[in-house]
Amino acid sequence: MSDLLTPLDRFLREQQDLTPVERFAQRHAADQLSDSQLGDTLPRYRDLLPGAGPGPGEQYAFDVDLDACSGCKACVSACHSLNGLDEAETWRSVGLLHGLDPVAPQLQTVTTACHHCVDPACLNGCPVDAYEKDPITGIVAHLDDQCIGCQYCTLMCPYEVPVYDAGRGIVRKCDLCRDRLNVGEAPACVQGCPTDAISVTVVSTLELVAQARASTASRPTTLVPTAPDSSITVPSTRYRSARPLASSMVAGDQYSLQPAHGHTPLAVMLVLTQLAVGTAALALVLGDRITVARSWSVAVTLLVGVVALGASVGHLGRPWYAWRAVLGVGHSWLSREIVAFGVFAGLTALDAAATAAGTRLPAWLAPVLADAVVAAGVVGVVCSVLIYAATRRRWWRAPRTGALFGASALVTGGATLLAVSVASAAGAGGLVGARGAVRPLVGLVVVASLLKLVLELSVLRHRHLPSEDRALEPAAMELHRTARLLSGDLAPQLSRRVIAGVFGGVILPLVLLAAASSATPTVPAIVMLALASPALIVVAELTERRLFFLAMSGPRMPGVLR
Repeated sequence: MSDLLTPLDRFLREQQDLTPVERFAQRHAADQLSDSQLGDTLPRYRDLLPGAGPGPGEQYAFDVDLDACSGCKACVSACHSLNGLDEAETWRSVGLLHGLDPVAPQLQTVTTACHHCVDPACLNGCPVDAYEKDPITGIVAHLDDQCIGCQYCTLMCPYEVPVYDAGRGIVRKCDLCRDRLNVGEAPACVQGCPTDAISVTVVSTLELVAQARASTASRPTTLVPTAPDSSITVPSTRYRSARPLASSMVAGDQYSLQPAHGHTPLAVMLVLTQLAVGTAALALVLGDRITVARSWSVAVTLLVGVVALGASVGHLGRPWYAWRAVLGVGHSWLSREIVAFGVFAGLTALDAAATAAGTRLPAWLAPVLADAVVAAGVVGVVCSVLIYAATRRRWWRAPRTGALFGASALVTGGATLLAVSVASAAGAGGLVGARGAVRPLVGLVVVASLLKLVLELSVLRHRHLPSEDRALEPAAMELHRTARLLSGDLAPQLSRRVIAGVFGGVILPLVLLAAASSATPTVPAIVMLALASPALIVVAELTERRLFFLAMSGPRMPGVLR
């Protein structure tokens, strides 16, 4: 019969077949009717919510039907509009997975938002307790008025959920539209999805923990292929599909290279705190060999430590609330770092005051105070290492970060103490007081500089991948992206770091040693060499520490090419 229809008949028949958008609008209009008007003809939005709230050992969670997701990003728009987000702010995204098997190709869109984890890393790492996990609903919410804008949660979350708002100076994130849930309304993304791919369900937290604990290094439990290991935070989101997703699928942005945030104030704070701790520790170890420089070394340690703490405050979005950063000392390594360096600065100030006033401390107290200063500083550096190791980024793993930070303390502290010893001895009329410290300090600076450079450049071996292995495990892909960034967009900065490090940490100290060992040393030239070396080293270390942040490529949910 269709052959007998006129073009006009066929056109009118096509108009009666509603598009997905028109069907969605029709359902939305029907949802405004009362139950008596609507009957059972069409599903309502509340059908996308569980019939009852969570019970003991349960919580709310997103349920995503991957087979129904078309990748239209209506959920992204709905979340943006109904939550009043800023123009460039988004709490939900849509990523892409594609298969590598040419015989059985696969393509899958993945919508993702906060997973309201059972063991949320954002909450565990926050130094000001600006997160709370509702004991009844399990929703992980951010307390905007408590946030100081330190952005540590953006590093702790393996799913890149918290978003920093520079205008407000705080972090914000999805809270599963809990205000809407409280009145029986579905979250914005759920209502906005035209294919009902997203819903809210109730899950057992014990089952989630059991599934996450089943994760192993060879077979990690993940939400979808290429996603972070679920054992890190135990995410609650459930992804369903009638078509099993091949474990060899790769994310659309797997090879996407984009430098991360440089966090310059943090880079300055890390380098200067390690310089101060290294100076104090080496001054204690060398003891009588640098007697002439004792007062100077304490003064430099105090000055650098205070500047470092000031730089850290400059990183905060709301610096006037910096005092809150000690509230999380029971669970946050960031709070512990702040407390440790605060104690270090206080003890150093006490030591400096006693030294400047010429006060002769009791015989038992002087060494105890010196030991306490170094102990507090070392604890602070250890906390700095664990701050980044806790994020579970492969680039920031504890052994590598610990070696980097420890070497920085030795290189910068050694060069600074060498400069202080030479300068103070020259001011006293010669180099006699500094001769005992020159050789060991030069040897320490040169060896530590070379070893640190080798460690930093060793990541470049991950730049090339075997041609037959495109679906790498996520940790290996993290290092691959880091290596490509360092040899690509960040190569000029890496080159400057290497050049400054070699000159400041190797060439100038060796020239200084040769000049100081000559029969007739030229004091002004030696002083200039001694001062130029730590200056170049600090420049090199600041560049390296910015690369520490810029080249970081952590675990994440599948995204699109960016």
